[in-house]
Amino acid sequence: MLVSGDRFLADLDALGRIGWVEGEGMRRPAYSPSYDEARRFVAAKMKEAGLTVRTDGVGNLFGRLEGSDPSLPTIMSGSHLDAVPGGGKYDGPLGVMAALEAARSIKERKLPLRHPFEAVGFTAEEGGEMGGTFGSRAMAGLLDEPLPEEKLASVGLTPEMVRSSKRDPSRIACYIELHIEQGPFLERRGISIGIPTGIVGIGRYAVRLTGEANHAGTTPMKERRDAMREAAELLSEWFAWTDARDDMVCNVGVFSIHPGAAAVVPDRAEFTLEIRSLKDSVMEEAASAFRRLLEKRTRVAVSMEPLIWKGAVELSPLLQEAAEKACGEMGVSCVRMPSGASHDAAPMAGIVPAGMLFVPSAGGISHAKEEATPPDDLVRGAEALLRTVLEADARL
Repeated sequence: MLVSGDRFLADLDALGRIGWVEGEGMRRPAYSPSYDEARRFVAAKMKEAGLTVRTDGVGNLFGRLEGSDPSLPTIMSGSHLDAVPGGGKYDGPLGVMAALEAARSIKERKLPLRHPFEAVGFTAEEGGEMGGTFGSRAMAGLLDEPLPEEKLASVGLTPEMVRSSKRDPSRIACYIELHIEQGPFLERRGISIGIPTGIVGIGRYAVRLTGEANHAGTTPMKERRDAMREAAELLSEWFAWTDARDDMVCNVGVFSIHPGAAAVVPDRAEFTLEIRSLKDSVMEEAASAFRRLLEKRTRVAVSMEPLIWKGAVELSPLLQEAAEKACGEMGVSCVRMPSGASHDAAPMAGIVPAGMLFVPSAGGISHAKEEATPPDDLVRGAEALLRTVLEADARL
């Protein structure tokens, strides 16, 4: 074992106590006091390890270890430090602390490393005013102009600070991210390490159906323009359509009706439709299919407006091979698989070769306080990450 498992687990546990509320889960949104405390904790650990530490304009944290050849671009590894409300301790921080442990182990064991190596803690991956993967998109230069000045000001940022965070892709050799799977695939099959081949795209749409409010006791059923009923029938048809597909998933996690009174027929139903797939063409096909079903609701006025479009990305075959070799050296099982969740590796894959490693999630649970991964799996993931970094260093 090249990493120090006890040290790694102790630091990961200490980080997991920052922002933790007993009985509720994690309360560590980006740009909050608890987030700032977590970043200071990691920065202090980076400095203790002898890394060169800096924070960029949007708050991404970097700890740099120089390689033997200063002319080479950096190998970067990490994840994010923020959390969803009520989330767990490992989604994001696992990758940051494993990257730090990789840097420490390389330095302490004097392992051969040609490229510089940077451990990174990205900010605002979980969303907020600027949308998900904000920190990594800022670093990759993938944020759309003009930048939203009022939204940025709400978290103490300016457009100039965002633009200053952009890195030159030619100075980054690759990006490798360790993450919990956030699903049940690995645990159910008894597989130690997942090696993602790609990351799903995400399309979100604001859907509205507008009918007519009326008295719920005196209006005959057949004469109603009930927006809630129309939405319910629409979604029933939609889920029947999606149940026949195995190349996409969808969700309606936000739904509201107006005026929201027991004795009033709703005149408006609004919800957010999310579609995910490893193929952009499938996402487009699904959105078109939903729009056709929506336009069949002739008793109400309808609209469907795009909110977010993040295309699917393919991950580096070279880094997948490096990860497989690392697992072979360790004598642990691994499998190539897709990632159904988005990660900082997605925007990074838009500018440099990017790869990922997954460790099992107990019960497939994530984005919840019950999120858990056995300590042995966490340490195996950190070891696999380090060995993948070393293999990538030799191949690139």
